Amino acid sequence: MQKNPTLGHYLLLLAIALIWGAQFIFNQIVIRELPPLTLAAGRAGIGALTLALIGLFMPDERRQAAAAGRRLLPTYLLLAFFEALLPLLLLGWGQTQVESSEASILMGTIPIFTIVLAPLFVTGPHWRLPAILSVATGFAGIVVLVLPGVSGHGAGSLLGALSVLGAAASVSISLLLFNRLGSLSPVITVRNVLALAALPLIVLAAAIDRPWTLHVSADTLWSLLVLGVFCAGIVYLMFARLIQLAGSVFTSLTNYLVPPVGVFIGAVIASEQIGVNAWLALVLIAAALAVNQPALFSRRR
Repeated sequence: MQKNPTLGHYLLLLAIALIWGAQFIFNQIVIRELPPLTLAAGRAGIGALTLALIGLFMPDERRQAAAAGRRLLPTYLLLAFFEALLPLLLLGWGQTQVESSEASILMGTIPIFTIVLAPLFVTGPHWRLPAILSVATGFAGIVVLVLPGVSGHGAGSLLGALSVLGAAASVSISLLLFNRLGSLSPVITVRNVLALAALPLIVLAAAIDRPWTLHVSADTLWSLLVLGVFCAGIVYLMFARLIQLAGSVFTSLTNYLVPPVGVFIGAVIASEQIGVNAWLALVLIAAALAVNQPALFSRRR
């Protein structure tokens, strides 16, 4: 049963979309001076610390998560890999090859990958006509976005786009794995996931990148802090709260808002040139989401 959304719910939805949509431009700033591995380690570590501080004010959720921690450790490890470690690396490297606006559109395919991969993780019927149309339309959007770059910018652009798509597929796997956690608090869960992912990332970054030897500007440090605190930390608390207030169907509207927000921020702040193919891809991917989510347009609550 979905709840009637209020103005406050829409404002919270917009805030979530702004935070997640802005992550791409902050990534673009950080990777100018920091390698993708250090970016991933910093973002995961700062996010875990942020959620750990928030968790101090959630004693009931902490006790519940602690009681189930040992039983759920294998799931936590899988989530740490697919939700944080792999996508943060792939997205960070991918954005060294593609612009932030393009990355935001490609990451908008997460629900489409979820449809494709759901039969591997969830029992029940999956491949009905809406799902098939959604995947086909989303794939068309990807082709429209990536194909011009293949001929115009060489292999680097294609590999960068494939890397971002790999990040989207990885996150979709993590969303399916989250079903195994039941009703545990998303804030505590994501804290544990980010902490488990941060440990190997920090060790690898220290051994390979030696970030203390790199020249890092104040803009880069502030951008990394924003990515960790907000884009990997506070936004999960907001997301969980909106689900409680307005229901999961309403909250899933973020799938529609994040890509255009990312494109808008890339165009306005970074002065990125948004081609016709990017706008067409954005429309096709949004249509792909709409085809498979008829509940969003139902008047029933």
